[in-house]
Amino acid sequence: MNLRIVVADERQANFFDTYNLNGPLTPRGSVQNGKAGLKDTDLETDRAGRRFGGGAQSNGPAHRHGVDGERSTERHDVELFAKEVANKIDYARTQKEFDKLLLVAPPKMLGLLRQSLPSQAHSMLAGEITKDLVRHGPEAILKLIPPDTFFQ
Repeated sequence: MNLRIVVADERQANFFDTYNLNGPLTPRGSVQNGKAGLKDTDLETDRAGRRFGGGAQSNGPAHRHGVDGERSTERHDVELFAKEVANKIDYARTQKEFDKLLLVAPPKMLGLLRQSLPSQAHSMLAGEITKDLVRHGPEAILKLIPPDTFFQ
């Protein structure tokens, strides 16, 4: 049984394969988010929105408010990156590159990945680890894989 391990954060995702808990992890590529770390003002060309409040109708002086909206451009770009990673996972599934899937990511990214995975790939999910291990080596990743991942 081949386990595909996806170790991701908002900046990059690394893909590994292993056949057992004793290793080794075989690298299967990575995806970079080129827009990660940029602020909304760097990602957008327009100024933040403005609206006016108060004035004659509210019997008070007019004043201005900055408007950010419910969703920021930065969050949207992270969601797009999660979808890109999920698409890569699903493509590998269609090519029968793995039998089971393990996701390793910080909570926010893990939720976005889970939400972005197609149902066929989601059914292959053997486990999730809520940790940021992108900058760690294969040994640290191997130590955290639950043994029951291979027996589900």
